[in-house]
Amino acid sequence: MASSSVTKNSRLLNPWALAVVAVAVGGLLWTTFQREEVFQPDGREPDAVSANYAELLLSAHPDDDHLRIQLVDLLIRLGEYTKARQHLEAWPKPQPETQAYYRIELDSLVAAKSNDLIAQQALMERLYSFDHRKLPVPLLQKLAKLALTLQAPAFAAGVYEEIADRDPALHNESLEAAAQWYMAAEQPGRAAQIYLQLRRDSQEAAERRKYAQLAFNGLLSAGQGDGAAQVLSDELPLLNNPQTDAAWLEQGVDVAVANKRFALAQRVLNQWQVLQPDNPHITLKAFHVRLAIGDLAGAWETGQQLVVDHPDDQALLEQMAHLGEWQGNNPVALGYWIQLLALKEDPATREHAWHLASQQFDFDRSIPLLGDIMHQRMLTNVELDALIYGHESRGTPAEAQAWLRAYLRTYPMHRLAWSRLLQSLENTGQFAAKAEVYQNYSKRFKLTTTEQVDWANTYLKLFDYEAAWGVVQAADEDIVDSDYWRARASVAWDLERDEDLRVSLEKMLALDGKLTSGDESQLITLYRTRDPQRALALMVASWKHGKNPQRLVEALQQAQELQDWPQVVALLKEAEQYPNAYEQAQVLAVRGALAFNEGQGEEAERLYLLGLERFPDDNLFRERLVWLYIDQANIGKLKPLLTQWRAQAREDRILWLPFASASQMLGRDSEALAWYRMYLKTSPNDWLVQAAYADALESAGYVDAAQRLRLKLLRSPEGENIQPSSQRYATWLRLMASSYSPGKALREVSKWKDGSPAMLNLWFGRLLASLDATNQQSQKDQWLEWARTQGLKVERYELIEEALRSRNKEQIEALLARTDLNPAQRAQALSRLGRLGEALDVSLSALGDDQPMAVREQLRLQAVEIHEATPQGAQISWQEQDYGGLDFSGPRLQIAHNLSDNWYANLEVEQGKYNGDTIKSSRIGEERNAALTLQRSVENGSYKLFADTSQRKDDDRNGLGISRSWQLTPSHVIELGLDWHRKSEESGLMRAFGQHDAVWVGGRHGLTARDQLSWEVAQKSFSTRAGDNLGTGQAFKLELNHTLEFAGPNWTVRSGVDYQHNNVKNPTLDYLAFANGGAVTNVKGSDDPVNVVASDLLQSRYGQLYVGSSWRRGIPGALVRTKPQYTWLVDVTAGWQWFDQTFNYGINTGIGFEVLGDDELALTFGYQSAPQGGDGKAGGTLGVSYGVRFGR
Repeated sequence: MASSSVTKNSRLLNPWALAVVAVAVGGLLWTTFQREEVFQPDGREPDAVSANYAELLLSAHPDDDHLRIQLVDLLIRLGEYTKARQHLEAWPKPQPETQAYYRIELDSLVAAKSNDLIAQQALMERLYSFDHRKLPVPLLQKLAKLALTLQAPAFAAGVYEEIADRDPALHNESLEAAAQWYMAAEQPGRAAQIYLQLRRDSQEAAERRKYAQLAFNGLLSAGQGDGAAQVLSDELPLLNNPQTDAAWLEQGVDVAVANKRFALAQRVLNQWQVLQPDNPHITLKAFHVRLAIGDLAGAWETGQQLVVDHPDDQALLEQMAHLGEWQGNNPVALGYWIQLLALKEDPATREHAWHLASQQFDFDRSIPLLGDIMHQRMLTNVELDALIYGHESRGTPAEAQAWLRAYLRTYPMHRLAWSRLLQSLENTGQFAAKAEVYQNYSKRFKLTTTEQVDWANTYLKLFDYEAAWGVVQAADEDIVDSDYWRARASVAWDLERDEDLRVSLEKMLALDGKLTSGDESQLITLYRTRDPQRALALMVASWKHGKNPQRLVEALQQAQELQDWPQVVALLKEAEQYPNAYEQAQVLAVRGALAFNEGQGEEAERLYLLGLERFPDDNLFRERLVWLYIDQANIGKLKPLLTQWRAQAREDRILWLPFASASQMLGRDSEALAWYRMYLKTSPNDWLVQAAYADALESAGYVDAAQRLRLKLLRSPEGENIQPSSQRYATWLRLMASSYSPGKALREVSKWKDGSPAMLNLWFGRLLASLDATNQQSQKDQWLEWARTQGLKVERYELIEEALRSRNKEQIEALLARTDLNPAQRAQALSRLGRLGEALDVSLSALGDDQPMAVREQLRLQAVEIHEATPQGAQISWQEQDYGGLDFSGPRLQIAHNLSDNWYANLEVEQGKYNGDTIKSSRIGEERNAALTLQRSVENGSYKLFADTSQRKDDDRNGLGISRSWQLTPSHVIELGLDWHRKSEESGLMRAFGQHDAVWVGGRHGLTARDQLSWEVAQKSFSTRAGDNLGTGQAFKLELNHTLEFAGPNWTVRSGVDYQHNNVKNPTLDYLAFANGGAVTNVKGSDDPVNVVASDLLQSRYGQLYVGSSWRRGIPGALVRTKPQYTWLVDVTAGWQWFDQTFNYGINTGIGFEVLGDDELALTFGYQSAPQGGDGKAGGTLGVSYGVRFGR
């Protein structure tokens, strides 16, 4: 019994409870079944479930038209076009117009999906034949939109008119739409009538004004200008808003004038003047109105100001030119004609203008007007003479000659032009140019007798006897003109035609009765060039015979030049008996030269000083003293003389060459070049001086010019015919060593059988200097080894430089312990050991005028290099960077300092905010960034540690990085780095919301002194600040730089490729979307995106091939200025982004200048037409900074 009781008590529900549950469930089912409207479409977002319910309901109620139409709409929205068509065609009792509409809509959707153009055209025809008047208004609205989808704006406009007629609530709205689409359908007349109707029906002034202007525009488009003018006239009293009505009034003036409504034009102009009294366009309109009504005086007054404001208006310029002539103001009118020609070439205008200028004797303007005709055709003789007359009257023959030469290159058969050019060259004494012109002239025309004689005389004036001989030889020898025979004698003497010279002299004697006094001098000169020893013998004989002091001087100078010192001694001894001859300045100078040659330097100096005391105005002794001190390397006495005698040197060419050599010895390269140029201008064929000039060019840094000049000298006849015994041998050897390869130079030297170690040492020294000048020091080690095998002397300087190049730590430390290093070598040794702070201190401390120029320049370059690598200073700036539609701007502070000799720190702090059409900056607030870079210099490179943080109210970013660089050689550096959560600038949105991790390796390689190759390869991983993985990518950069100019200013050109491939995972970043509380909006054109994906932040591929060039003097905006006032930069880039098929160009400029001293205020600006990640939008940079230097 107990067991039975337990069984009963264990039931979960009793029968009564089960009954209650059954009744409740049944009631619920009954209630649900009775409410079919629950399953009917309700206009919410469609889904397959609601469509299935609606189909079930329609099966139960097939005659429910409303339900069927709802179901068809629902299926269309779901894209179930086939099902929709089935239910449409299964309509038991269809509404024909409604059914026809839906057929058209379904056919259009299918055609659009398949891009079937033929089907779409057929739909257009069906649409125009469709009777839509019985459709309800909602379907009419849909029909209008459908018509617009099918590119039928006129039909849509008609439907909107139907809607306006049938639904008063939609009347105005529909009429506006109808007018809009009539305009789109190129039926502006109908649109204008609708706007006029709306204007009449409107009760609000603003609406009436709007409709009036729309009607005005429509009537203009329809070619109904008079109607448009009338609309404007009716509306004119109400146009009193400067912001909205001024543009209409401006247009209205033109419309009124075009339709000859001049009174209306004046009214509109007055109204416009009231609204905008300072608008400059009103003046232009007033000018045209005055012209239209015939007010020429008023138009002239107005037009003069207009030309200033609108200098490129061709019609205005032509009208003002005519007005000027009508008013009698020809000078001003001529100016307008010239302005017009500058904008548009017209032969009739040009002819009118040059005639007008010539009539006023305004040659400054007639000449260019005539000269430019050659760009279209050959000038007439009248035009040519008018042009030349203008130059003669104005006194500008050089310009006339330049123009005639250019003209004859284009029109060589215009004989008068040749004659005018020859005449002008004769008048200005340009005989060489005239002779050259005669050469070209004679090839095209047969010369007259007068022209032939003139040609010969021209050559005589030039002393070009060979050419003159060719002319006079063909002439009649019976000429009795003594000037002709005198010229012929000069030609024969110069050409060593002794027989012809004799004949000419006899003819001169027969005509004049005597010879010139220089006969004897001519004979001596003749032999001086052919046989110097015979010339010396003639001079000595003449001195002994006539005791002419001048002959003594000539004999002594000739003997000195021939190094015939015994003859010099003999002549001087004989001359002692004749004080007048012996005490001459030239004789005293030869005595000093003899003393120096005999090793009596002090005696030579005494004689030169004695000569300077006796003949203070004769610069001969100044020249000899300078040469003496140069030979003695006596810089202490040389320096004050260069300053003391500079004024005399400028006036006397005898001092130019010694002053050039002295300046070069003292390291005053610019002065040396100036003196050399002065000398070579008067003696351009002096081979030895040109060789010295090449050395000066090299010392001054013009290596290329020096090389070209040396090659020219080597290839000249004098250089090719050099002899081992010649005193030019040493100069030739230097030219060979510095102009050709070392191997060729060595082979050439080996050709001399009398080559000696001394000669090889001379050549070897020049070779090493050439390698230094061309930045090829790396080759010197091999040549030094070769020199040791040849037993040649190696200078101590080269041994020191060899040790520095070895990068051997023990050797360099041993060098530092020595006391014979110059400051530049000591700084270089410290730099090699990585002790940059000490190296900079030595470089800056030793800079000064007391150092030689070469050492001073090396110290400066080393200091600049260290400063640029590790600048020390503080800078505050405001910077803005536009990534293409999104920019970040704000203040920035940077501080950098050497913590020790090997540690360097750079801290940057900035605060800013984002602005752009893709971001709502208020959602993220201001961003505060800080970045610290620590650099540790080691012997063969450096380590860098990066730490940065970015704080913002939405998400923060904290990044780290480390890199190691290896200095493989002085010209080659490799760097390896690792980044974690670093700033990413692949796009503006990545800058704002992204970060990246990366492993990268790069290098910089100095291929030559002018060419540098840099590259970088990176593997990257991208994520958002919140940690969402965006994908991975690979990046590659390669750039080749070529330096055209190193200084004054620096000019480089570059070319490279920038490539990046990213595997974007494209996750949905809902939290960034503006609709979800994020900051990102308007991504890729969306007004209010619901979500943001990774591809919005990071593009999958980017590639650009580019070229660029930069001109700079220093770097404006750098932390530390390395150039004196001013620094500036102009950089241009052009590239092709092949994935986007986009041409990208950019420019960066900047200027910096001192404010208080060792500081810089800099302004920088940059523009880029298509930056990476900018989605085709332009970007750029803008900044202003102020920085000061501290530390050594």
